[in-house]
Amino acid sequence: MLARWPRLSFYFVIALVLALDQATKMWASASLRPLMTVTLVPGFFNLTYVRNTGIAFGMFAGQGLLVDLFVAVFAVAAFYFTRGVNWARWEPNLVGGCLCGGALGNLLDRLRLGYVVDFLDVHAGTHHWYVFNVADSLVCLAVGWIVVRQLRAKN
Repeated sequence: MLARWPRLSFYFVIALVLALDQATKMWASASLRPLMTVTLVPGFFNLTYVRNTGIAFGMFAGQGLLVDLFVAVFAVAAFYFTRGVNWARWEPNLVGGCLCGGALGNLLDRLRLGYVVDFLDVHAGTHHWYVFNVADSLVCLAVGWIVVRQLRAKN
């Protein structure tokens, strides 16, 4: 059966991701801001409060108009590509819900605060990865899932 529109589970996943993302960011803002960094696993994992004014990995930080333009173009492209999705299966609803919920979580921060709250800091010794949040994690997992599925479908 071909379904042209997402199922109710898609919207449930969006709401769940959005709630989890915003709750963790509120906690990080209230708990970490005064301390800035809390080491959980020495040499590997910290909680570090960061205000990200850029997009992924802090690119274009401080370039508000450029970031807004990029987000708008990305949203239009995403809407265009969903036209060909068969929403009948659980997979596009779950993956799409994670992707949209994460994107909305960061967009909500950007509109409400002018920056995105990041706080998960993974590193190996002194070599740090970019500080990220729950929304970033779910967007990356969803995109990774889509890429793997596309690569497997071509074989």
